[in-house]
Amino acid sequence: MSELPEELAGATNTLICAPSMSRHAGGGTHCTELLNAGETPASVLWVTYTRSPSACVEAVRRSGVEPASLSVIAVGETPMEDDESLSSVRVDTVSTPSDLTGLGITLSQTLSGREDVVVCFDSLTAVLQYVERETLYEFLHAVVGQLHAADALAHFHLDPTAHDRQTVDALTSLFDAVVHVRDGDREIRTRQLL
Repeated sequence: MSELPEELAGATNTLICAPSMSRHAGGGTHCTELLNAGETPASVLWVTYTRSPSACVEAVRRSGVEPASLSVIAVGETPMEDDESLSSVRVDTVSTPSDLTGLGITLSQTLSGREDVVVCFDSLTAVLQYVERETLYEFLHAVVGQLHAADALAHFHLDPTAHDRQTVDALTSLFDAVVHVRDGDREIRTRQLL
């Protein structure tokens, strides 16, 4: 099990900035560290625009996390898989990638009544293919508040090389901490330093 970096101990929502086309795509071990952030076996919720539900389940299992429950919200054209690994997993779908209202409602329903939830949102770069920056900013502002109210720990993935500086800066401002991954090195900035 990975050790959570001390700088992230107080962060309830973290942005992982890592290039998609690197060997550290998606933040690699940094995502794993954040999935393992809870003190007890947490409920894990994976929101994905980029992976199949079974790929999300496999990533959680490879991370060493043994959650009390696992849910996946698959956004976009996701074929329903006939995979045994999904038998104990709640899978919800939002068929239209630009439907942030539908995604917000599904997220709220999935979080309802759960405790010790860890959320992985993969990826904001993919969302920006379907909506404008301002729309995503407003959605994230609401979601970050919703996750905070649910006492959930959440991390979000973004490829900073795919966006202009203004977009990255605007989205960064919403998070308690930002992990920049470059060539295997990481720089962690918390809200006090942002």
